[in-house]
Amino acid sequence: MSLRARLALVIALLAFLPNLVLALTLGLMGEGPWLPLVLWLLLIAVVSGAVGYFLARSLLRPLEELTRALAYLSVKEGPVNELRLPAPKEPPPMEIALLRARFGELLQRLQRLKEAREAFYGALAHDLKTPLLSAIRALEYLERADHLGREKRVELLLALRRELFQAHLLVENLLALSRLEARTPQRETLNLRALAEDLLLRYREEAGRRGLGLTVEGAGLARGERLLLERALANLLDNALRHAKTQVRIRVEEGALQVEDDGEGLPLPLEALAQPFRQGGPNRGSAGLGLYTAKRVAEAHGGRLLTCKSPLGGACLRLELPSAKEL
Repeated sequence: MSLRARLALVIALLAFLPNLVLALTLGLMGEGPWLPLVLWLLLIAVVSGAVGYFLARSLLRPLEELTRALAYLSVKEGPVNELRLPAPKEPPPMEIALLRARFGELLQRLQRLKEAREAFYGALAHDLKTPLLSAIRALEYLERADHLGREKRVELLLALRRELFQAHLLVENLLALSRLEARTPQRETLNLRALAEDLLLRYREEAGRRGLGLTVEGAGLARGERLLLERALANLLDNALRHAKTQVRIRVEEGALQVEDDGEGLPLPLEALAQPFRQGGPNRGSAGLGLYTAKRVAEAHGGRLLTCKSPLGGACLRLELPSAKEL
């Protein structure tokens, strides 16, 4: 049953029931014949139904107008930032006016999200294009440079590898973010020490090339999705390797992973550094998206990413997660 029909029925009953009670009372008291009372009740029923219908239609008119306005928005072509609710034909009641205001706020939020996403993808295209173009130019140069010696060739190949690695890192983080948007993490009990050691094997060659020591300490369990947590920890580890002077350490605890280095420390608060594509400088894009991804992974698991103090004296980032004992 529609809202209009329910409202009409309620109004009709409110008008009809007192007359029904009065007619039955008079009939039982013998105040008059039954036939006129029955005819009177039929007339009252028809009048009550008509009054209920017209009152319900009048009361719901502003709501129906808002429904038509929303239907108009759903089929209107054009950019999101040009969508506006049509002005009402007459001043709506306070409740409908408040509802229209809330829909207007929702439209504004959608517009802001669309603008932010467009800026995000624009910056992504720029940051992804830069290493790819650099790699293409390096390959073109290598193709023509028959005179290069082994040392120079290896230097160019290492630069090419770094550029392609940055592009690969951007794609990996985007895949992790899209996975977070598509579904909730699939939780399982994870051995954080084993997860950290697997990543150390993957990054040991890079650490050796930079002359850095890479160690892991402690042990602990947590609940989470392995692929997402590997990506978050890899981002923290990559950030530490780029800024450390001599060593990087992963400290494992129950429900937490802590990455420490002996570099200069974080140049800005974590909230600012974890904004993708907004840092500027030589690390624009890659570091911001990496920390942003780690932060989103932690929050999707019911945890958080925060700064901490390290005896190494440099940056210290702590990824806190629900421990296996809590669930």
